[in-house]
Amino acid sequence: MSGQGPASQVQTQGGTIRPAQSLAGPQTTQNDSTYLHPDYARLNPHYGQDKQDKPPVWSLAAPLPRIVRNGMRPEEEIRPARQEPPKQQAPEGEEQADGQVEKQNINEEREPAATEPPAAHPADNAEAQGQREAQQKTEDNRIYFNYWGKVRHRLRQELAEWLGVTVAMTLGLCAGLSTYTSQTQAGSFGTLAPAWGFAFMIAIYVCGGISGGHLNPSITISMSWFRGFPARRVFTYLFAQLLGAITAGGIAYAIYYDAIVNISTVNGVPHNESPAKQALVTLPKSFITPPTAFFTEFIGSAILMGAIMALGDDSNAPPGAGMQAFIIGILTSVLVLALGFTTGGCFNPVRDFGPRLVTVMAGWGGNPMFTEYWAWWVWGPWVADISGALFGSFIYDAIIFTGGESPINYCPKRVRRAMYLRRRNFWKNLGVRKKKIPDLEEAAKQNE
Repeated sequence: MSGQGPASQVQTQGGTIRPAQSLAGPQTTQNDSTYLHPDYARLNPHYGQDKQDKPPVWSLAAPLPRIVRNGMRPEEEIRPARQEPPKQQAPEGEEQADGQVEKQNINEEREPAATEPPAAHPADNAEAQGQREAQQKTEDNRIYFNYWGKVRHRLRQELAEWLGVTVAMTLGLCAGLSTYTSQTQAGSFGTLAPAWGFAFMIAIYVCGGISGGHLNPSITISMSWFRGFPARRVFTYLFAQLLGAITAGGIAYAIYYDAIVNISTVNGVPHNESPAKQALVTLPKSFITPPTAFFTEFIGSAILMGAIMALGDDSNAPPGAGMQAFIIGILTSVLVLALGFTTGGCFNPVRDFGPRLVTVMAGWGGNPMFTEYWAWWVWGPWVADISGALFGSFIYDAIIFTGGESPINYCPKRVRRAMYLRRRNFWKNLGVRKKKIPDLEEAAKQNE
């Protein structure tokens, strides 16, 4: 179910907005597009929760969240202790019978009568109480219908990222295998580029609202450095992305196995020398020098990441709702068309590494697959793409972005402080070098 308005509110015939649980009959949401049963919100307390209560999502399908990072804070806020909010004192003579002081905001305005439920449909206090009780059953106010629901909730971001990469790369790899195993009868390089672009667009729409739809280690690392994406999730995201790439490579190889065997037989060459290899892994052309290959991937990743930062910047000129993924699909297509001929157009480390592992497991030989072109799979898809993405983020933030969540906009002392805090958090999350943590915290204090 989806809707533009709050999911827990509905619109009556007279245009009045009121909570869904206050109505007795079937309803629709505010935009009259989604049917909402009156018992649904009670049985699914997580549905329609206020977005302010949910953690931020660094999504490629929406403007990036605005957060406050440690390097932005003017005062020492390493790990402040929680303080109980001061109790409000009620005026004299307003104590309740049990001796507790009644909390009351004397400046609170009364709710207009137009927003109250009509007399024909009085508010169901028992149903509202039932919903509150259901929200208190778990620590995160969520009901699990079965054990898998609990596991899925704990790993929902990583599972979404795995699914997104699987969908995107399965479509892209199959498009490439269809092109090369048919000897361009079922496509060409001009059709392969938009196939990759729109495959990633579809994947972002699939998982963007849950994991953000990064689908690329370069994007995840850049988001962590320049937009405050939690560092503890970088490794889990990278593992999910790599696992998704392996899954997609296995699916594509299994579907096109007969075609791979056929094209190898027709050309009289082993599988690892057949045209199908161009679809599964990336490799520079034989006439391309290593510096040219490196900077081709570097520039492509820089443009990709810089454009993603611009699309997520609400102070620039962000596209309309739901259009970010579509534009990223077009951007990916253009990058593959413009820069993909000489190197294969990787711009994503797991796009090459996952299928490469699959080919080795399929018996193509680990020595040729991991040593060709001076171990291209290391310094090309990994080093060039990640460094290019970081460079593109740096250039955009240095020239255009003015938000405080980027380290580029910290003052020098806060830059050093942020580095100390990042190192402190890194060692603390790993649970090692605990003796070094106090030194890092002291160094952070000196740079306040």
